[in-house]
Amino acid sequence: MTTRVLAVADSDSYLKWAAATLDGLGDGFAGRVVLVASPVLPSDAQIAAAVAGTALEPPVVRRVGRLVRRLRQDPPDALLVACTGPTARVLLALAGRVRPRPVTVVGLPGWALPASPEAVGLRRGADLFVTHSRAEQEAFEPVAARLAPGMRVVLSRLPFLPEPSASRSEPGPGGERPITRAVFAPQALVPASRPERERLLDGLGALASAGYDVVVKLRGRAAERQTHDERWPFDELAAARPGGAPGVRFETGPLGSWLTPGAALVTVSSTAALEALAAGVPVALLDDFGVRDELINTAFRGSGLLVGLGELPTVLAAGGPVADPAWLETHGLHDAPSELPEALRAAVAAGRAAGVTAPGAPALRGPADLRALARLLAPAPVAQSVRRR
Repeated sequence: MTTRVLAVADSDSYLKWAAATLDGLGDGFAGRVVLVASPVLPSDAQIAAAVAGTALEPPVVRRVGRLVRRLRQDPPDALLVACTGPTARVLLALAGRVRPRPVTVVGLPGWALPASPEAVGLRRGADLFVTHSRAEQEAFEPVAARLAPGMRVVLSRLPFLPEPSASRSEPGPGGERPITRAVFAPQALVPASRPERERLLDGLGALASAGYDVVVKLRGRAAERQTHDERWPFDELAAARPGGAPGVRFETGPLGSWLTPGAALVTVSSTAALEALAAGVPVALLDDFGVRDELINTAFRGSGLLVGLGELPTVLAAGGPVADPAWLETHGLHDAPSELPEALRAAVAAGRAAGVTAPGAPALRGPADLRALARLLAPAPVAQSVRRR
């Protein structure tokens, strides 16, 4: 029997994760994805980039009430709630009122260490929580046991990574293809301050002066929304500086199109590092701002990838940093098959046998829940004025 899975996403990064997760479930599953309108709704260009490589074309549901009616009239076997925390909490609560209640699956769309109690708490009531590395699974299991009893934490590779058996380039010294391009993957939240971000621009400019093609691969342009607010976008900072950022280009589109032979990825802590490593592209993790939880980079200790801005020209000329194989196996580039398809089949079968699955998320209550609900119920112009959390 085919297992029908409906994914609901609300932002660019969650849509990318949802589309790739559905695409990777394999035989026996039929997946669809929709976008729910909210202040983080991606633009058409962001949507196209997020679903690139899949056959999915997500429609936008402008009113959450329509989504609930759809769930009641034609309930899927499973609901993949691929949304920011507050929206996920609302959708899980609403899905809990559907009979038979679909099996609910949640997760985070990228690097998720250290394990966040808030991320689990906002998704309490879900049946399955997807992690993407052995280290994440080990970190999230005790958090889920404490905050979300009954939630199973399952392991799956990040779905948009190349398969372990895929042909990979092996850049490096000793006659291999030299690195000529540095692709910088920025993050909305780190580093947080304007001086730190301008320091990054200066370092990238120095790399361009050393002869490298330097590309800042943006998640969106100024008018486009992202999963997290970015106070100081790099392209806007460069435009505001006298002289701009000489030699530095700002581009959008799928990251994979830039991870070509001769390229290296540079970032502070982005999930893009794993995508590049899986493709055989050298990765440099910048440690100029420290290595601490606030920078989401403590898990990169022991990776062999941490370098400073000032070292970059020399390190890239030598072929780039070399990742520790044991670290790779523990932190996302494992070869073990995904636990998600079988866990999903088992949960759906148990729900069918019972006629209705276990109770869903707790009822919505309190100011935070009301604000999250207002973001989904309000007309689009009003919702856009509600600040994201």
